[in-house]
Amino acid sequence: MKKDNTFVAAAKRGFTLIELLVVVAILGILGAVAVQQLMGSTDDAKLVAAKTSVDNIKSAVMQYEIKHKKLPESLTDLVKGERTFLDGGEGALIDPWDHPYELKKDGKKFYIVSGGPDESIGTEDDIRSDKTQKSAEK
Repeated sequence: MKKDNTFVAAAKRGFTLIELLVVVAILGILGAVAVQQLMGSTDDAKLVAAKTSVDNIKSAVMQYEIKHKKLPESLTDLVKGERTFLDGGEGALIDPWDHPYELKKDGKKFYIVSGGPDESIGTEDDIRSDKTQKSAEK
């Protein structure tokens, strides 16, 4: 009978400090793993959003070219005037890393580019409208 009273008394005292520390450590480890998983998803989502935006802006440039018989001077021409060619206003011209997309022209050819995760145009991680189809097939 005395053992039962000891068990009940211990249960009423609550958790020991060591038990609480173990639980906090486990929660910290689980939290760190979850954050790492979410960060990877965020990066992937930004890449997909940039590829989609590059394609949408390319389509808007093509519509502009059909209507005006020339390429726009800059991407902001797509969102000015009575008839805009791109929904979202000037905000649609900013990539997920908060840098503007750029219109690169070579005669009658053009492409839209984002600097990508390193935010620098001219590097391997650039997202370009003339390469999005190829990268989607990989």
